[in-house]
This record gives sequence, C-alpha cells and structure tokens, in this order.
Amino acid sequence: MNNEEKYKYTIRYCECPNGHREHPFVMPHVTLGVDFCLHCGGMIRHEDKSKHKKSHKHTSRREHFYRKAKECSINKDHSTAIEFFNEALRLSVANSEKCEALSEIALEYEAIGDYDSAITYWNKSCEAAGYSTVHMYLTEKGYLLYRIGRYEDAISTFEEALKALDSLNDTAIGSTELIYYARIVHYIIYSYEDLEKDNHKEKYHNVLKHAIDRYIQAKKYTDDEFKANYLSETAWAASVQEGVSGEALILIDSAIRLHPHCPADYYNIKAIILNSGFQYDEALKCYDIALSKDPTNKTFRENKADCMRNKLKRKLFFKRTEPRDLEVINEALKILPEGCDNGPYLSTKAEILDQLDEPVKARICQALAAKRYDEADKAEKQLKKLKSSETYINITGTQYYKNFAPFREGTIVDLIKEKDNPHDKYAIRVEIDGETVGYVANSEYTLINEVKSARELKYVRLSKAEVQFILFNEWVIAKLIKVMH
Repeated sequence: MNNEEKYKYTIRYCECPNGHREHPFVMPHVTLGVDFCLHCGGMIRHEDKSKHKKSHKHTSRREHFYRKAKECSINKDHSTAIEFFNEALRLSVANSEKCEALSEIALEYEAIGDYDSAITYWNKSCEAAGYSTVHMYLTEKGYLLYRIGRYEDAISTFEEALKALDSLNDTAIGSTELIYYARIVHYIIYSYEDLEKDNHKEKYHNVLKHAIDRYIQAKKYTDDEFKANYLSETAWAASVQEGVSGEALILIDSAIRLHPHCPADYYNIKAIILNSGFQYDEALKCYDIALSKDPTNKTFRENKADCMRNKLKRKLFFKRTEPRDLEVINEALKILPEGCDNGPYLSTKAEILDQLDEPVKARICQALAAKRYDEADKAEKQLKKLKSSETYINITGTQYYKNFAPFREGTIVDLIKEKDNPHDKYAIRVEIDGETVGYVANSEYTLINEVKSARELKYVRLSKAEVQFILFNEWVIAKLIKVMH
C-alpha cells in the first residue's frame, strides 16, 4: 500500500451509526464500500448493495487495517500484511492492542524467513506486554529461537518465561498458564537434548508438577473432582494443541491421583497421549482400564483398535514383523465397532502378510481393503481349485515376452530345464508351440506358497503343464500333467 493509495480520498455524504447525519465521510479508494466518519473516526461499511437500503457496520480504523492485514496474510502477501499491521499498530492505544499488532508483525516476518526482524518484534511485544501476559510473547520468541537452532538463546528466553509465570499469583494459574508451563518445559528439555548436554528432564518436569500443585492448593473452595476434570481437560489440550505428550502425561496423572475413582474417560485421554508418544503397550493397558469401567463404549474400542494398528505399523516400518502380529491385527478387527471403516486395518494386515511371505493372502486383503469384493471372492474360489494331491507351478517373467496373452484356462505349455542357464541352474523355460512365454518361478520375489519352485522340481522329469487360471493379473498358475520319475 503506497502513500498515493493511503491518502487518496473521496468525499461522500451519508449517515453515521453513531448519530452524525448529513456530514461528509471519507472513503479511501483502496477499500471500496468503506467510509470513515470525520466526527468519530468510525468506519461505515456499505453492505448488500443489491437492496435499496444501506446496511452500515461501524468499526474502528484500526480494526479495518487489522482485517486487511489478515486477508493479505491468508493470501500469503506477507509484505503488504506487515504494512497494514503497522497501520493498525500506529492506531493502537491500549498495550494489549499494541502487543497484538506487534506479535502479528513478528509472525509475518517469520513467514518470509526474516528471523532477525521477527525477533526484534517479539522483543517489542515483550516490552509492551503486562506482567500477566509477557510469558506468552516470551514463549513465542523462545519457540522461534528453538526452530532456527539457537538452542542456548531459546533456553534463556524460556527461563524468562518461566520466571514470568512464577511471578503470577497462585489464583492466576489456570488452564492457559498450565499449558504454557507444559510447552515451555517441553522445549527447554528438547533444547538441552539438541545441545547434547545432560538430561534435564526430571528437573523441569518438577517445575511443571510444582505449577500443578500451586493450582490445586489455590483452589481451596473447589472439590477435587472439579480440579481433576480441569487438569484432564488441560492435559488433553496440551497434547492435542501443543503436541507436548510427556508433559501432558504429568497433567493427566495428577488428575487421576486427585480423583482415584475418576471416570473411564481419564484413562482414554491418558491412552491417547501415550499412543501419540509411541508408548503403545502402556496405552493399551489404559484402554483396558477404560473398557473395564465402560465395556460398551464404542469410542474406547475404536481407539484401542487404532492403537493396536499403530503399534503394528511401527513394527512394519522397522521390518520387525512376526507371525503373532497376525493375531493382533485380527483382534483389532474384531474389537473395531460396527460401522467403522476397516479398510486401513485390512491394508495393515496385507502389509504384515507381505512381510511374512504370504503374497496371495496379502493381495486378497488389499482387495478387501479397497472394497473390491468381487476380486477377492474370485481369488478365493480360484485357490480352492488347487488340490493338495497335485503339483502346481506359477509362471513368471511373462512381461518380457507376451504378458498374459498366450495363457487361457486349459492351455498346455511345455517345460524345458535349462541346466546351463548362467543366472539360475534350476531354471525351467516355459514354451507354447516352441516359443518362450516365461519361466517357472524360483525366486522368493516371484513365488507364492501354493506352488512348487523350480528348485523343488530339480529331480522331477518334466514334460508339460496345464494352465489353471491367472491370479490377480499377476501369477499364471499351472498344473503338472505329465511327471515321470
């Protein structure tokens, strides 16, 4: 917004909501449909011009610039947003308004990567803030310093924020303040860890516990159940809004100690926090306690199933899958309430089967997860055709020849051993009318459990096989029809 735009006006006459009538109003061209009263400085917005009567909304000039700045910020025009916020700052009177504008300018500078300017404006916010709010701006400044890797400066700033919080009266410690304590403690601990210094976790967790004690002792005329509910809600907010799971656990544990016969929801909250911190076994214990108090609660059951799946997905990521994991995912599917989407659970089961070398079962699960029921049903029926008394193979490498075009149910193929094959001494070539169409699968990447590998047929004199079906457009399954020992 340049000076020409800022100070270019049009004189109009209309009615001010404050009662000033038939007096001139000034409308800047940069904001169409908006007038400023010369008497009171209020802004009149002309709305719903399609109707024959004017609708007026009276706001301050500061609010006008603040809204314009927000619009620019949303549209990622941060430089213009800074100009508008500076106009709002110029028109601010109360310290709270100044702090609000200064902090917004700091955030805009953060958005464009000008961290030095952002820190300057966070400092100005701290200078303008009162004793009861300065911890908020110090925390935001500390968080910026932490994000840009200035850990020692971040620790110093967070320590200032803790001192500001400690200076508050006990009665002033509420949910917002406890969340700030949790957040500050969380990032001080992380800063020390990033500096590879001694672990300060216990020391700073005690700071948070002391703040909780101050809250509990200050609320002398409130029963313990009310205090516990308050702490459980604060724990939830700290975990979900701020992502500080370790500190949120301290809050929820304090709530449980304060209210030993607490409702099941406390344990549900604790389990969710543990789940977000990858402490799956402890989370599952909490879900079991919650369900013992409220066995029919669908939310608890769904949350427990989700926790079980998260645990399995972490094992899959690190390739630590074991056969028992199939039992776990089946149990998760069993406890999942009716009406919940089981697709993600079936997808996880498919991943487990893949890692356990059960590719066909994995594909069936993938089809079920994607709601391709006909495809899964067709595969199940095809597999039932495989009799244990017969010898089956699957033909691979078809993509290097004619894909699946030569294969139909009942097609007869010739099998020729290639003892001199330089890549695989057990190789068995598959031909139709003298033309190569693939090879008998022998690799762990191409084999399925329901068939024999080329290696397993090394002592068998081969001649021909009959194609049975193509499974999942991936495996050509054939049956040996002439075997001579």
